[in-house]
Amino acid sequence: MDLILCHQSADFDTLGAAVGAARLFPGARIVLTGGSLPGVQEFLSLHRDEFPLIELRSVDPQQVQKWILVDCHDPDRLGKAATWLNTPGITLEIFDHHVADSQTPAHEFWPDQTVLSHIEAVGATCTLLVERIRASGIPLSPFERLALALGIHMDTGSLTFPETTARDAEALTWLLGQGVNLILLRRFLGDGLTPEMRELLSQGLTQMQVRQVGGYRLGEWLLDLPEFVPGLAGLVMRLMDLTDVDVLILVARQGERLSLIGRARQDFAQLGQLMSRYGGGGHDCAAAATLKASSEQPLPNPEEVAQALMSALEERIPAPVTAQDLMSAPVRTIRPETTIDEAQRVLLRYGHSGLVVVNAEAQLVGVISRRDIDIALHHGFGHAPVKGYMTREVKTLSPDTPLAQIQQLMVNWDIGRLPVLQDGQLVGIVTRTDVLRHLHELPAYAPLFAPLTRRDPQAHPSLDLTFAALSEQHRHLLQRAAEMADARGLKVYLVGGAVRDLLLYQWGRQPLPDLERLDLDLVVDGPYPLRGDGADPTGWGLILGQALQQHFPEARLEIHGKFQTAALIWPGGVCVDIASARTEFYPYPASPPEVAMGSIQQDLYRRDFSINALALRLNGPQRGQLLDFFGGQADLRQGLIRVLHPNSFVEDPTRIYRAVRFAVRLGFRLDSSTEERLRAAVASGLHDAVGGDRLKQELAYILGSRDWPTAFQQLSEWGALRCIHPDLEWDPSLRQRLQRVGYWATHFRHRYPELGSHEIWQLRLEALLLTLPQAPQVASQLHLTQAGIERLSTYPYYQKVLAQLHPELPPSHVVELLQRLRIPAVILLAAIAPKPARRLIWRYLQEWHWVKPLLNGHDLRRLGYPPGPSFQEILDQLRYRTLDGQLTTPAEAETWLKEHFSLPQRDPQSPQLKNQSK
Repeated sequence: MDLILCHQSADFDTLGAAVGAARLFPGARIVLTGGSLPGVQEFLSLHRDEFPLIELRSVDPQQVQKWILVDCHDPDRLGKAATWLNTPGITLEIFDHHVADSQTPAHEFWPDQTVLSHIEAVGATCTLLVERIRASGIPLSPFERLALALGIHMDTGSLTFPETTARDAEALTWLLGQGVNLILLRRFLGDGLTPEMRELLSQGLTQMQVRQVGGYRLGEWLLDLPEFVPGLAGLVMRLMDLTDVDVLILVARQGERLSLIGRARQDFAQLGQLMSRYGGGGHDCAAAATLKASSEQPLPNPEEVAQALMSALEERIPAPVTAQDLMSAPVRTIRPETTIDEAQRVLLRYGHSGLVVVNAEAQLVGVISRRDIDIALHHGFGHAPVKGYMTREVKTLSPDTPLAQIQQLMVNWDIGRLPVLQDGQLVGIVTRTDVLRHLHELPAYAPLFAPLTRRDPQAHPSLDLTFAALSEQHRHLLQRAAEMADARGLKVYLVGGAVRDLLLYQWGRQPLPDLERLDLDLVVDGPYPLRGDGADPTGWGLILGQALQQHFPEARLEIHGKFQTAALIWPGGVCVDIASARTEFYPYPASPPEVAMGSIQQDLYRRDFSINALALRLNGPQRGQLLDFFGGQADLRQGLIRVLHPNSFVEDPTRIYRAVRFAVRLGFRLDSSTEERLRAAVASGLHDAVGGDRLKQELAYILGSRDWPTAFQQLSEWGALRCIHPDLEWDPSLRQRLQRVGYWATHFRHRYPELGSHEIWQLRLEALLLTLPQAPQVASQLHLTQAGIERLSTYPYYQKVLAQLHPELPPSHVVELLQRLRIPAVILLAAIAPKPARRLIWRYLQEWHWVKPLLNGHDLRRLGYPPGPSFQEILDQLRYRTLDGQLTTPAEAETWLKEHFSLPQRDPQSPQLKNQSK
């Protein structure tokens, strides 16, 4: 038979998972290896006969074929039953959701066994079983559905614990759809309190000690009971609700045992790890342990245990969030004399909800909100200066103002934005949006630069962006950037494609790109001292780039653009771009954007798609925080490409090509609204033949990839090829033309250095344009190389050559026609040539191009022919006759030469060489 083992002190998730496993493995029996929680005992007192339970003492290990372990993978939690699993060669299958309970992988606990491990980060082990039961179409009895539903409810706090995932909700929804007795469910969830529990709750309200640490309320309750009282865990939850503490630890002496129960609203508490020190376990937000007295060891002192738990808890509290962590900088400011109309244009341009007003000395004098501006405009005062409508008594913050105080100011005074002053200078602003983003995008922390196998056991089990997958050079670079940013009080983020690819790699969705060629993009955000002249100061990106270049002198520093974006380039090809956080505005469709200093939020908002608008904090207290303001992670998991702005394709048509490139490369699809906006932008006709470096770069990415045919097919279906030329249409013959160019260029590039790999994408692009009207002009708009434009200009000659290339043509005539063209042009000619002509071109490239005359210049001088212009004619004639097989040996060549080219006269005044070959 198969045997299902539950850990000691079985809770509802353990029991429900065991019940589910019994359905997945027909004939399996369930063993409770130790006691069970009071609620589980009550449940089993009514439903025991509905489940295949067997007593521990009745098990004959020799009769077990497979062992199934649910809701744990650590032998220490199995009690005496762990010895059964030490037999080498047995098969063990594990279902568990305690991913972070231990640094030791499950198979290392059982090195001599065959282990099938299903350990996944969901809220309840029952979820894993429900998913498999549902996929297999296995029917469940009402009692089995109830047990599984109780398990999910209990271990997810009815879907409210931070560990809860969408999978838990889906599993519970499916169970409810199958039919769950909600009256019984509510009963076992503990809806009411007994008189005894009410008395203890009252006692807890009086005895609980609360301390404020780092903005969090920590509760401690010492309880002394003469005997064991079940149900204290539910009492702790009820006490938390009544007192609004963030974490509550109960240390209860119950006769000869000491019960430790912890509950938390914040996952920084890591209660599961905390209780594991006392032989217990659980989750970050719910955990427990039990200590029993023995003859060898008495119960420890409850006060000392409580003090140790609270001290460990205080060590886990993250650094308090302050205004400096939340604020945006630099601050967009206006002068008091700025008109309401001008202020309205600034709000529209940068998407702000209010503006800070400063005087000529850059000192704060007021704040004006969008609401103030709207009222002034409503009354026809657009021409009036803002000083008549701004708020002059401004509440301000210092950089170290804590989050709790910021929230209190916003609520008490109904303020949407609070300027941050340092030494009287405006250095940033905190808005309601900044606060809400922090509250609803709570950061996850992880050690970023250590390999996975060396993770700190006290660290939060968050995103595994440890960068262990990156090269040592990349890791060293990122760590130095983080340290330098810390020293300067800056925030530095890894942004864009690198974060996207690391996430997909972590999830097993995509292989990581070539590590040595992986380009990294960093964005630096920080406060700027305001200048009285309104000009932007030197960007932090350049400042950090210069500092890094001093540390890495082997790297070359390049500076680009108005805001001096820094690029560090190593000799081996590693490149990192370091930019200041920026915002941008498109004055009109397809125009270059106007760029200004901004915050990290604005910098991410200016990007193209949600999956590229991700940022990972590399330094500071929020080190490891993943910024995802636009649902990028959800779109990555669903395989969606989604634009951030309704006018994204109107403002920048190259995003049409980027959308296709990412969809094809990642195997994603456009969400419906994005596709609708793309089609509308194309149909508008605004972007016919837009050209430019950005479109050329996108075409280079697409045509340099393996999936270019799929991309162009999709672009054609959307009508987006109009951005290259209105007459461009995709059809099978055009596809074959581009395929032929790529194949021929790849085949011959080892023989012709001018066909380097960097040329292939451009040759494909030239083949795409070759037959279009005004192809050279289109190539010029796309800023192709001069050589490429000249090749396209030669199209009339290509047609002339093709008209003469027929199968009966001798090799010498083929060479005479083709040798006037450079090799890339010959490849381009082959792309449009019919099959008979292509055979001749292939022979030319493969062999005829390399045929040399049987005699060379040295031989001609030896035979008495003086050097001169006629040498080339003689050598060409010798080569042509060699190609056509008329001459096969040097001796034949000398004889032919003497017959057709006479030696010059002795008269030095008549050195002309008589050509008798005509």
